[in-house]
Amino acid sequence: MTDVYDADAPLNPPPPRPAAVDETEWDENLSEAARYGGESADRAREQKVSDEQGEWAHRFREVLVQTSDLEWVDKTLEGLTHKALWRNEDTGASISLVKFEKGSGIPSRHSHASNQFMFCLAGRYTYVPTGITLTEGSFYWNPKGSLHGPTLAEETSILLEVYDGPHYPTQPDWYSSPDDAR
Repeated sequence: MTDVYDADAPLNPPPPRPAAVDETEWDENLSEAARYGGESADRAREQKVSDEQGEWAHRFREVLVQTSDLEWVDKTLEGLTHKALWRNEDTGASISLVKFEKGSGIPSRHSHASNQFMFCLAGRYTYVPTGITLTEGSFYWNPKGSLHGPTLAEETSILLEVYDGPHYPTQPDWYSSPDDAR
């Protein structure tokens, strides 16, 4: 998966050092070399380095992102938008906010190449065949390889969606862009 990583992504200057943190600690308190993407990584990328395999990567600092400041980005499935918060480009693991407009959903049964976790922040989102319905405060786990869907947003629904690896074994036919299946 590293072929999609932008080794030349822009770097950010370090934020001001908090008075309660020692200068040496502040200067050295960055992540190990990693290939992360998404809004959080874009705001936290401070150093370009090579990793243990000699590939280009970056070091990151902790960051807070106000998701209300981010724009919803359209996917190629009608009625679905997202805010990509974090992604590990090596493993495909990711964290995103997804929004399904009322009446939209995933059109067919499918499975994932990793575990899928969703926490419903708002709305009513139903897995049609099983009747499993996520409402505000619901947590849903779909184990790797388990068939599920189609789905229907009975109300506009906002979900925190987490994958612990790549999303799909192959690109689903409801997406016309491979970026939507990542």
